[in-house]
Amino acid sequence: MKASLEKLVAQLSQQRQHFSTPCYVYSLKDIADNYQKLKGRLGTSLIYSLKANSCLDLVVRSGHVFEDGVEIASVGELNLLPRGESPRYINNPSADKSFLRAAIASKCTLVIDNLSQLEIVKEFQGKRPINPLILRLNPSTLDQFEKAPVTTRRDHFGFGWSDVETALAFCKKHELKVAGFHVFRGSYNFAKLAFNTAQAALQIVEKFERELGYAIDLVNLGGGFDLNWESIDFNFEQYRELLGEFPSHIKVAHESGRALVASAGYFVTQIRYVKSIEGQQYGICDGGMAQNFLLAKTESTFKRFSQPLILRGDEILEFESSTESCLLVGTSCNKEDVIGEIKGGPVQPGDLAVFSNCGAYNASYTVAPFLSLPSAKSYLME
Repeated sequence: MKASLEKLVAQLSQQRQHFSTPCYVYSLKDIADNYQKLKGRLGTSLIYSLKANSCLDLVVRSGHVFEDGVEIASVGELNLLPRGESPRYINNPSADKSFLRAAIASKCTLVIDNLSQLEIVKEFQGKRPINPLILRLNPSTLDQFEKAPVTTRRDHFGFGWSDVETALAFCKKHELKVAGFHVFRGSYNFAKLAFNTAQAALQIVEKFERELGYAIDLVNLGGGFDLNWESIDFNFEQYRELLGEFPSHIKVAHESGRALVASAGYFVTQIRYVKSIEGQQYGICDGGMAQNFLLAKTESTFKRFSQPLILRGDEILEFESSTESCLLVGTSCNKEDVIGEIKGGPVQPGDLAVFSNCGAYNASYTVAPFLSLPSAKSYLME
C-alpha cells in the first residue's frame, strides 16, 4: 500500500471524528515528491497548472515547491493565488480586457492566444510595465515544421502560423517585447509527441529570433503527462539530450498539474444506506458526482468504475473475486450518479470508501450547484 494511503487509513481509523465526509485529503509530501521526480527526469523548469487543483490551503502550503511558477486561467484563480516570489503566467484564450488589466497590474506574464488580445495589450503600453509576452502556438503550427507521428485532435487554442507572423511583426512594430512561445499537444500526449514537439520548437526558435531581430529566452513545451507517467516507456535521457540542443540563452519549461497532484489526492465518502434491486446491490453514499464528477465516468463509452478501498472501523475489507458487485451511488437525482464499484461486497452502512488518484480536476470539475448540494471539504496530510 502506498505510504500516504496507509497514513490516511490510520488517521481515518483513529481520528474519524476529525473528518467530515465527503472530503478530499491531499498529501503534501506526495506533491513535493512528484514535483521533484518529474522535474529531475525532464531536466527543465516545471510550471504548475493551478486549474488542476486550486485548493487554497494546498497552494499556500506547497507554494515553495512550485518554484518555477504557476499558470493561472481565470480572474478567480488570480484573486485566489497569494502574492509570492514564483512567476505567474496568465493563459486563457478568452481573457478579456479586465482580466488582462488585472494580470498586468499583478505583474503576471501574459500568454497571448490571438491578435485581438495583442491589440488590448497595446492599449496598456506606457501606462504600466508589461512583462515580455509569450505567444501560444496552435498544434497545427508545429506540424508545419515536424509532422506529428500520430493523429491528434484539433483544437482552437493559440495562433495559426500566418497569425504568428502577423503577431511577431505587430510586436516588433509597437515595441512589445516577446519572451518566447508556448505549445501544447493535448492531455496524455506527452510520451507520444514529446520528441516531435521539441524538434519543431527548435526550428520555431530560429523563426522567432529572425523575425524579431533579438534572442528570445523562454520556450514552454507544455505538458500532457499521464497520471502514471513513471510507468510509461519513455526515454527521458534521450529527451534531455534533445533539449540540450536549444541555445543556452533559452530556458526550456514544461507544465503540469495532473502529474503533480493527481496521485497525491484521495476522495473519502461514507456509505449511508445499502439496498438491493433485482439482485444488484447499491451503496448510497454521502458524496457522489456533485462532489467528484469525474468518478461518474459520464464521458466514457465503456464505463469501468473505480474500485475504492473500503474501511470499516479500523479494518480494511478484503473481498474475494466475484461476479456480484455493489455499485456506489451519490446523493443527486441523476441516474448517472454512480462513482464506484465493489466486486464481491457486501458493504454496510457506516463503511468509508476511499478513492485514490483524485488530486487533479476531481474537486473542481463538478456539478455541486445542482440541488444546492454541499461541496466536499478538503484536508491536508504532511
